[in-house]
Formats: sequence, structure tokens, C-alpha cells
Amino acid sequence: MPAPSLNKVLFCLLLLTGLLLITGVSSASDLRYQATPEQRFIEATGRAEVVYGDEHSARVRAMRDAVQNASMQVSAQVRSSQTVESGSVVVDHLRVHSAARVTQVEVLSEGRSGNFFEVNIQARVAEDHMCANHVVNDFAKSVAVTGFALEDATQTTVGHLGDVDRQLASYLVNAMNGETGLRALNANHMMLYPSVSAAPTRQTTRNTLSWAVDAARDMGVQFVVSGVVRDLGMEEVRREISDEDGLVARLSQPRNTLQRQMMLDVYVHDGYSGALVFQSRYSTSGEWNYRSNEKVGFATSRFFASEYGQNVRDLLRHVVDDVQEAVQCQPFMANIAQVDGDRIYIQMGAESGLRPGDDLSVYRTSTFFDRRNDAYNELTDTQLVARVTQVQPNFAIAELPVTAERLNLQPDDLVIAW
Repeated sequence: MPAPSLNKVLFCLLLLTGLLLITGVSSASDLRYQATPEQRFIEATGRAEVVYGDEHSARVRAMRDAVQNASMQVSAQVRSSQTVESGSVVVDHLRVHSAARVTQVEVLSEGRSGNFFEVNIQARVAEDHMCANHVVNDFAKSVAVTGFALEDATQTTVGHLGDVDRQLASYLVNAMNGETGLRALNANHMMLYPSVSAAPTRQTTRNTLSWAVDAARDMGVQFVVSGVVRDLGMEEVRREISDEDGLVARLSQPRNTLQRQMMLDVYVHDGYSGALVFQSRYSTSGEWNYRSNEKVGFATSRFFASEYGQNVRDLLRHVVDDVQEAVQCQPFMANIAQVDGDRIYIQMGAESGLRPGDDLSVYRTSTFFDRRNDAYNELTDTQLVARVTQVQPNFAIAELPVTAERLNLQPDDLVIAW
């Protein structure tokens, strides 16, 4: 029986177990607080099969199962979506996730029962749409921001904004690197869309973008941020005088002003599957008070001194916030670069927040082709975890409970932290 596809793994495993925040595991003596009316204590049990005799990996997965079960008792949401072609359902996604936040866990009992490891916990759980303002784990998600294509390059002539395709990406990279949970790389030399009118297409029949996978692999990142500048046009608008204007302005005749537009599409693709995980359109406008032949440039100090520039800066602030929110509840994923006996080398290091002692689930990857000859990545859960033992700035070393040969691990397989 073939392994589940990457999309189904992300939709089911991620949204069943990933949307949980575990901030502490304590003993009974540490649990000396009272739950507020919005919080309650929940007892739940989790279990996981012991594979290759490794009880530690089974305990990690049993704890995750128990916490997920606790959160589901407080708040569970079910969403479904279908794709229909020629009257037949070809894709049917059922997504179940919890809007509950688990803030503290007490292990009541744990141990092996036959071929399974069971954990019984008591957790303090509160209804909280945590993914709106929390990071699921402490690992920074890596993103590459590509150049933004221009739908109408002639609109950049006024103000000499022809560098907006690259400067916009550079500005977003700098802003994202100031945010918690994001590590952004500048890829403004890359353009993903040969036809900007159809972006974010040039994708497979299941809404994936193969070029995003190539870009992510080349840069060693988990997500690819791209976009299209749809409108930088200007129009003349009659400006009415209000009581808040000065006396001279009120005595003068109303004047016409140039209002400049900014319409921007932003896309976030998963770098391992090419799946589109976020897209949104942003727009703003403001007064452009420079002469037509002035060399202002995009994202310069003179640009931001204008009303238009200030409004664009506010708009880009929203873009950064939305991208952060879109990726923070996704699992942390990293490629295995090399295998050596029971050790694996991971293409993420201290910059991503990895520390010795972290546990990472290990997945094998493979590729299959559907009837349309579209390629898809498959993930197979080995049901084992690798424990990080050494961390360098750009890579980490983790140890497996068995040799990599027994799992048939290869470079470009994955480790995942939910």
C-alpha cells in the first residue's frame, strides 16, 4: 500500500498534532495553581507502538498523542474541502485541528504495555486560537524571498522605481529577520513566474509549484515567498480643503493631487511539496508629491518621506505579519544531508534554534507520478526520533536508536518537529 502523500501528511498529522503549544512538562509537585474559568484540567492518554525496541521514540510520540487528545476534549474544529473535476471528486481533504492551548502537562503515569508505550497526563488547557499569535515550537522557519515580478513595468518610470522587483524582496527580508520564528534569505535574483498574469500558476494540477521546490532545494529553506506587483499607477484626484488645514490653505482654491497605487500579490509555497500554503492581495494608495523626472527609488529615505511611501511601509508590515502567521503553525522540517551509521547530519543548525537534546521525527522521502505524470513527494514515517547531540551554526548532528541502513535513510530524507 503506498505511503500517504506529503499534502495528506501535512493536512492530517500537522493539523491533528501540530497546532499545540507545549510549554512545560512538570512533576506533580510543580502543579500548584488553579485553573481560571477559561481553563480546565484535562486527563488524557496517549499511546504509540514501540518500533525497533526504542521506547524513547515511542514515549515522544505517545506524549504528542496524549496532548493532542487533551486539546481535542476542549475545542476541536473540522474543516473539509473538495476538488471536483468533470463531476467527480478527485481530491478530498478532511482537516481536524484544535483551537486549544496546552500550557502545562503533568505526567500521571507512563510505561510499556505489550508492544505499545502509554502515557497518562493531566494538562491545563484553555480555548485559544494559538496560531494567530503563538509559535508552535522554538525553531525558526527558514524562508527565501524571491524577486517580485512587475505586471506593468512602464508604471515604474515616474520616480525611477524600476528596482522595485528586487528592493521589495530585500525590504521584506530585513523586516522578517526582525521577527520571532523567521529566518529569511534574500533570493531577489530569482523570478518564479514567466507569465505574471497567471501567477501563482505554472503549477501542477494539484496546486503545487515545481519551481518553488527547486528554489527551496537550492537555498536550503523550508518556504519560498514570492509575488507580483500588480499596480503602481497614478491618477489625479481633487483634494478638498478641510477645517483641519491651515488658514492659507482654506483661503486658497482646492488643488489636484497625484494619488499613486500599490497593489501587491504575495504567495508562500512549501519548499518540499510546492504546495501553496498562503496567498493574499494587498493594496494601498497615497499622495505622490514628487516631480515626474525626480529619481526617488523604491524603499529609499525619500520614498518613505512621502505619504505614499508611509502607506506602503504600513502595507508591507501587514505582509510580514501575515507571512509569519502563515508559517508559524507549520511543522519545522529540515533535510538530512548525510548519514553515517547511527548519526545523521541535518541541514539546519543553531540559527534555526536547534539545541542538543532536541528530538526530531525521522521521515523517508520518495517520488511518485500520477496519471497526469505530475510528480509528488511522499513521506513515510519511520516512527523513530533522532536526538540532536551537536549543533553548529549551519548544521546539526543527531543520533538514531538504530543505524541509518536499517531505516534505508538517504540524503534528502527529512526530520520534522511538530
